[in-house]
Amino acid sequence: MKNTHALTLLILLICKCSTSHPKTLEAEVLTDESYGYFRWHNSIRDGYVVVETKVFQDPKECHGEYNCSTQDHIKKFANLRPSDPSLTIPLKLGEYFAITKLRYGNASFFHCQTSDLTIYHGIQFRDPYDPKNPTVPYPSNTCEFLREDQVVCPSLQISKKGIQEIKLSVGEIRRKTISFRHLLEPNLILSTISLFYCGPVLSQIDFITVEERRY
Repeated sequence: MKNTHALTLLILLICKCSTSHPKTLEAEVLTDESYGYFRWHNSIRDGYVVVETKVFQDPKECHGEYNCSTQDHIKKFANLRPSDPSLTIPLKLGEYFAITKLRYGNASFFHCQTSDLTIYHGIQFRDPYDPKNPTVPYPSNTCEFLREDQVVCPSLQISKKGIQEIKLSVGEIRRKTISFRHLLEPNLILSTISLFYCGPVLSQIDFITVEERRY
């Protein structure tokens, strides 16, 4: 799995992945009395953060990260570079829930870092899983880590011209993984390039600060 992260990291940096949807100008949203907006802000200055968010209003039939309100949701994808660190999602007034996948990568010669994070907005999945009642509301007004790769944050309370923002900051290196298994990947050429560019050590980093703010 660590080798796949390194290979994906190199491919994304080479391709310079871009957003699949144009970013909405905040000024346009604020002129409409019926909307507020949800915003991501990346304060990480090196590398990139890929954000994929699915926003929905009814979490009752949510039976997993890929099975939540499939018929009625808003999905946004963006690469938050240091030069363009924000993603704005305009939403009508009301309460929303969301599931967000974050992927961080930063590659330089023999110094590659990567991290994956899932954020649940307003809900948690029950543990142990209950198929009849799979989710439980999250009542707190602050974000908290469920484990090193999962965070739960408040639901999206969209008010008139209001801003609800998630700020991302990078923290300490969590661990370093020795990974010679690059050479065992099916594509030997790309695996070898990944090994010789990143080296055998792949660093995992923490998103120490996942801060929810309202304006």
